[in-house]
Amino acid sequence: MKVFFHTAPSPAIPHFQHLAECVGVVCETADVANAGLLDLVTREITTQGKSAIALDVDSLKNQNNQEQLAQLVAQLGECDTAVLLLVSELGEATDRFLKVLTNNSVQGMKSAGRASHLNFPKDSGALSEELASYSFPREPDETFGLNISSAANADEIMRLDQASTFVRVKVGKANIFVWATKSVFDVRKLLAAEKEFELAADKYIPAIIFLRFAFGDQCWRNPNPGAGIVIDDPLLKNNYGFIDFPRLLTSARQHNYHVTLAFIPWNHRRSRASNTRMFLDHADCFGVCIHGCDHTKREFGSADYEDLLSRNFVARQRMEQHHEQTGLVSEPLMVCPQEQYSVEAMRAFADSRQFAGVVCTACMPRNLTAPSICGADLLLAAQDSFFGIPVFKRHYWSEISVFAMALFLGKPAILVEHHEFFRNGPGGTEIFAAGLSQIHPAIKWGSLAETVARTHSRRRLAADSWEVRFFTDDFKLEHSGETPAEYRLVRRIPATTLIRHVTVNGVEIPFVHQGDKVTFNFQANVRQVYQVHVEVTPIQPEKKYSAGIKYRASVSFRRALSEFRDNFIARNDFILRIAQGLAKKMKQTSG
Repeated sequence: MKVFFHTAPSPAIPHFQHLAECVGVVCETADVANAGLLDLVTREITTQGKSAIALDVDSLKNQNNQEQLAQLVAQLGECDTAVLLLVSELGEATDRFLKVLTNNSVQGMKSAGRASHLNFPKDSGALSEELASYSFPREPDETFGLNISSAANADEIMRLDQASTFVRVKVGKANIFVWATKSVFDVRKLLAAEKEFELAADKYIPAIIFLRFAFGDQCWRNPNPGAGIVIDDPLLKNNYGFIDFPRLLTSARQHNYHVTLAFIPWNHRRSRASNTRMFLDHADCFGVCIHGCDHTKREFGSADYEDLLSRNFVARQRMEQHHEQTGLVSEPLMVCPQEQYSVEAMRAFADSRQFAGVVCTACMPRNLTAPSICGADLLLAAQDSFFGIPVFKRHYWSEISVFAMALFLGKPAILVEHHEFFRNGPGGTEIFAAGLSQIHPAIKWGSLAETVARTHSRRRLAADSWEVRFFTDDFKLEHSGETPAEYRLVRRIPATTLIRHVTVNGVEIPFVHQGDKVTFNFQANVRQVYQVHVEVTPIQPEKKYSAGIKYRASVSFRRALSEFRDNFIARNDFILRIAQGLAKKMKQTSG
């Protein structure tokens, strides 16, 4: 793809190029100062067949007269091409350029004030996909809008508050997209907080929509995003707090959703086979993953690497013992207590190799001393920039739109809640499951381990060749094509990590480990799910996990208090108000 500019590209163009790279599209620039816009564009669109180009309106608007622009429009209309008009400056020259290039459909640009939301109209679904009909908050700042002719046959794709900022106009065979934005998000800029990325969606989503329209499956996509519901803390009993498990699991089976209980390994001796039979009988819609080790305050927010490393092994050992006594298999996923983990914890997760990944509301460690990840990391289906361990983002319930955005970006839609969410029964989870089905009818429900093992992005390199970016050591690749295909697989693993071997369906294959990427190729000859395994040698802790009597007593007391809160205080509104008031006063006093 080429972006045409005159003399010097506007500041938005390099950022657009970096975004295109994240999507999987190579984006080159071309200066028309010497050869002329019409000649260069004509050459590009007539030699490429179905093509895509972008025009840097800010640098081009004063360089062509009305007649030249009219000739350009006529030429574009004769070709099956996608054109993006990227514009960031107001002015009469901008208005003239847009008016001619869209056959009077877009009359120009205007200031649109400090918009607080971006909205995707209900009828924009053919382009905005999962985002259609949803609204998202943004950081309020000065914005632009487009003046659309009342007689125009324009498809409105995105608004900032009520101002149209991204539209498509059909001009002959050409699809002309107009994107008015003060800036394009810099996906290479290091971020101090995830909110910087989340509240700037209007500065990168239009680019993704245009590129997906123009290049289809040549863009990185997750073809089968999954979903899950995680409930933190409960014991394996018929009732815990407000959760009526028999009722919840009956609902999950009837409404085709899956529930994962984030179980605290400290409690591994407290489950009884008589209590777990019901859970085993609902293995099609219920599973267990790992929630910390002892579930102490900021347990994995610690900077003590050796202690964290040993806790990883203890947590898995406890859950293996739990499996032996109950029959319930634990999924190798870590849910960190209080949603907190440190850089050292991520290193310990990577070195121990006890978990396929981390499931958390935060994609950044809490103890970062400087910005360390960028928008390009957060555009991935899972954030794996820290030691190659993937973080699969989950969300508390607020609006279904949060999950629409996750699915649009190829991320699993994972809801997290505690027992209070079920005060009125499983209705909330039923609404969530129904909402996801409306957003993405082909959504895949399964165990959380299955969901993350299938999570990936792929792009087509040629008719029978694909590149796949995956995130877990055990990965399931579905080849659904009728004919054989070549796959090039890529996984981020630090150069210092020792990889013993890579297998596909148990057969060892050669791989290259260069920098922080391991890559390998294989041929898929028949339709099936291929089992990919990357064998990494775990690093054992130098010191054993040890806990004195005082520490064990404090953990037991903490767990007892938590369960008393969940099973008694939370269910009594009067006592709950008193307890909340006392907690608030204690917090104010300690502060």
